[in-house]
Amino acid sequence: MTLIAAAYTIVLRYTRTIKTNMYFSTTAVCVTEVIKLLLSVCILAKETGSLSRLLTSLKEHVIGSPMEMLKLSVPSLVYALQNNMAFVALSNLDAAVYQVTYQLKIPCTALCTVLMLNRSLSKLQWFSVFILCGGVTLVQYSPAETTKVQVEQNYFLGIGAVAIAVLCSGFAGKRHKII
Repeated sequence: MTLIAAAYTIVLRYTRTIKTNMYFSTTAVCVTEVIKLLLSVCILAKETGSLSRLLTSLKEHVIGSPMEMLKLSVPSLVYALQNNMAFVALSNLDAAVYQVTYQLKIPCTALCTVLMLNRSLSKLQWFSVFILCGGVTLVQYSPAETTKVQVEQNYFLGIGAVAIAVLCSGFAGKRHKII
């Protein structure tokens, strides 16, 4: 998973900064979600053991539970927004800057835990959250040599997109626990 997360950021950044015909980020996010759906159905098929049990399970849990599907659509839409913001951010920021600023999701998730789940964190827990965030930032930050970027970038747009992605991450991660 670490390799996938690192490769995702690097490949996405590369594809958003080369001078070619740009692909639509929304299409890439949609294709990714379709692939995840297909993989999930394949795993469910393996667990159920037969096509008829798979169809029965899908009918019962997906089609037969429209309110549950509606509840799950909220975090799904927020994650879709988060993924689109990652494209905007990486189109406008260096990969290292993106990775470091995206670590703000750690304290944001803690804050959402307090606000949305009515939990409290002790001073030691808050201190630990920020130490963890700082540690991850230090590990991921390594000043790289500047490379010549071939596309126009907007630093403030990139930081704004990271901020929205961080808020989406904290909100969606806790929203599904409320439901």
